[in-house]
Amino acid sequence: MRSQRWSCVLSITAGITILVTLDRLDSNNAYSIEPVVLESITFDTESDAELSPSDLVLPYFVPIERISEKLPETQSMTSEATSVVDVPPSLAPACNCRNRCTCGQVRREESAMRDAYRCLFFDNDFDYLNNPCYRGSLYPGDRLKGLSQQRLDLGGEARIRYQNERNIAGSGLSGASDDYGMARVRLFANYRVNDCFRLYGEYLHGSSGSEILPTPYDKPSLDRIQNGFLDTQLTETLSLRVGRQEQSYGSQRLVSPLDWVNDRRTFDGVKAIHKGHRWKADAFFLHPVGDLYAEQNNNEADQAIDFYGLYATRRPTNSLNIDAYYLGLNNRREQYEYQTIGTRLRGQTDAGQLFAFEGAYQFGNNTPGYGTHNAGFITAGTGHRLRHLHPHKNGKSRVWLWYDWASGDNEIPAARGDNGFDALFPQSHWYLGFMDLFGRRNINDVSLQFTTPVLSPKVELILWYHYFFLDQKTTPYSADMTAFNPNNAAADRELGQELDILLNFSLNPRNDFLLGYSFFQAGKYYQLTPGAPTDADGQFLYLQYQTRF
Repeated sequence: MRSQRWSCVLSITAGITILVTLDRLDSNNAYSIEPVVLESITFDTESDAELSPSDLVLPYFVPIERISEKLPETQSMTSEATSVVDVPPSLAPACNCRNRCTCGQVRREESAMRDAYRCLFFDNDFDYLNNPCYRGSLYPGDRLKGLSQQRLDLGGEARIRYQNERNIAGSGLSGASDDYGMARVRLFANYRVNDCFRLYGEYLHGSSGSEILPTPYDKPSLDRIQNGFLDTQLTETLSLRVGRQEQSYGSQRLVSPLDWVNDRRTFDGVKAIHKGHRWKADAFFLHPVGDLYAEQNNNEADQAIDFYGLYATRRPTNSLNIDAYYLGLNNRREQYEYQTIGTRLRGQTDAGQLFAFEGAYQFGNNTPGYGTHNAGFITAGTGHRLRHLHPHKNGKSRVWLWYDWASGDNEIPAARGDNGFDALFPQSHWYLGFMDLFGRRNINDVSLQFTTPVLSPKVELILWYHYFFLDQKTTPYSADMTAFNPNNAAADRELGQELDILLNFSLNPRNDFLLGYSFFQAGKYYQLTPGAPTDADGQFLYLQYQTRF
């Protein structure tokens, strides 16, 4: 055990040394030549710069919903500009407002460049490349945009990651350990046929290698069409999308492409999209594409599962967002059908106070033997922007206090089709701890989150503490809604505590490093409950590099 801990310490030390060295080298080169290469990484999960519920800017793996912030006005600025990214004055490019581009226009295009890649690549926006007011850098891949008379965009993403898991390999606090590498490549082509039709295609390749555990990491390489659809503009505000398509809504607590894993989630089906001035609504009927780790054909839609619903979002002001949704899930294989009605509210005040709330009620029919379905979940958070805390970015340090609750069932044995809340297709790697020990079901989580830039404006640190305990004295569930210890009632509700440490280092707006370490201290549930594999503490170390082109 001592050697394993020293291995983790040495890996973390080496990773930090690499990050600091790269930062120093890049500071000596990029800023003097390319003054706008700064990527403002904002891990604020409750702010949103987009009107669309799907438009989540995703510089890494976490769902980011930003609130747009007005840029500081200068004497030479002739028009008010809005940006989701703050550029420190020392790094902002020189602006001569006596020409046809105002300072506000120049900075808007710089912000558009940093936010060009979205959570869903078919929402990417490269229009800044055609704007004469953009004076920033050109990156590899930019010359693949606007081909064929500005109709065709080509590009993609590549990433590699190393993971070291102690007592958490597999599912939950398993007592098994492993270390392995993962790699993923995504390639996309977006072709605008004319003003009424668009064709989009995206290919995904994923591979991994495990040294110890035989599953799931020795699965054959994943190769599939991740997205492939036709968009048709029916009216000025209404469009129709038919084919394979990823989904992302709101905070991604219930609907997410799950970017952390190699096997990103996708669906086959149809969607109608209506866009208004300050609101948008989607209606859809979909089948999830098979899960590689669930032994399903990973390139075919699962016709035994229907996912359908309506998701609407409205932005009454620049600092307030309101969502409302209805989501239906019919699983004919396991014979349950759930309807979910929910709402979401998030925003901030002029004084820097942050607030967020999301809640849903779920009803329907459980798997035979478990009766009718009656469940729900609530998330509430309050935070504050800590202005002037750090010299690099005014107002970019933040502290949040969160409470998450999702109902469980008191039936034994436990199963996904029982009366606990079903999180549908969630982003499971963010809100309930980076170790992915728990899903949004039969869970309480009180957490404190602190985010701040460190070392330089390009490095952001997240410290996130969680205290977990059960809602009902049955069993916790994994991120994919699998019962951890289904045949034994819990002897105690206390699950334990988790501390997550995350460093996100941005070389520039297209290249990032991620270094993280998480520690879980097991609670009385694992010490006292029969059938729990171990009561040992868990550790998780990972290092990831990602590039987009």
